[in-house]
Amino acid sequence: MRLADRGALILVALLWGVNFVAAKAALGAFTLWELRVVTFGGAALILTVIAIWKRTPLRLQRRADVVRLLIAGAFGIGGFGVFSALALLHTTAGRATICVYTMPIWVVLLARVVLAEPITRGKALSVSLGGAGLAVLAWPLISGGAWLGPLAAVAAAVSWALGAVYLTRSRVDAPPIVTTTWQLVAATVVCLVGLFLSPRDTPLVIEGTALLGLLYNILLGTVAAYLIWFGLLRRIPTGAAGIGMLLVPVFGVLASAAFLGEIPTLPDIGGLVLIFSAAAIPLISPDSPQR
Repeated sequence: MRLADRGALILVALLWGVNFVAAKAALGAFTLWELRVVTFGGAALILTVIAIWKRTPLRLQRRADVVRLLIAGAFGIGGFGVFSALALLHTTAGRATICVYTMPIWVVLLARVVLAEPITRGKALSVSLGGAGLAVLAWPLISGGAWLGPLAAVAAAVSWALGAVYLTRSRVDAPPIVTTTWQLVAATVVCLVGLFLSPRDTPLVIEGTALLGLLYNILLGTVAAYLIWFGLLRRIPTGAAGIGMLLVPVFGVLASAAFLGEIPTLPDIGGLVLIFSAAAIPLISPDSPQR
């Protein structure tokens, strides 16, 4: 893996880790469906404007590629966004981030089955360490009877992994801004259906913190992060990229402690050490596959 790709992987992890804290703040004013419709729809609009400004055509040569991107977006962005927001409503931001990011484990396993990507010793060790760390951190939620948060988080992880692996298998030949925009359109449609079926039943009151959280979700957590992420998926193996995402819960827990006052417990700290070690393996391994 090239140095630039390693740096990009760390940056995406940071953006998405902080994004959970921002989403938690935004959910103080907006409903789950409102947050995701505005976030995904706003991001799609911004990317469309950027594409027009850069004179990058959003039209794809093959109609089949449009369908593939819509399917990938419905799972990888839409499903992930809905279930992760549901998790945030039923548990803390730090631990929601940790449970959601079982996704690299699902990515590695799905990439093996669907893409025939080999599970190297490094990946196997990373998955083992990551799984152990996530189990340690998720146990307080399960033992305390708060099962809905972890369940929604795991559903988000599986949905995201399905989208990532399907996108890689589809081999859509288009710039990241094009693939990202189409997937955001699909995610917006999914969430619009949810908003129509479950409209707001209380007055909307928007405070400054919620507005800042919403803006972060749109500009950094969605537009910037997804552009970088889908660019990475074109250059590095899906499994390696997925394991690198184990850094997200590390940044998420740190951000939740800094901004929300969620102090990590001893199991949290122990799990973070395991997760950080798991994420470091593909980032520093000299024999990481390159593309």
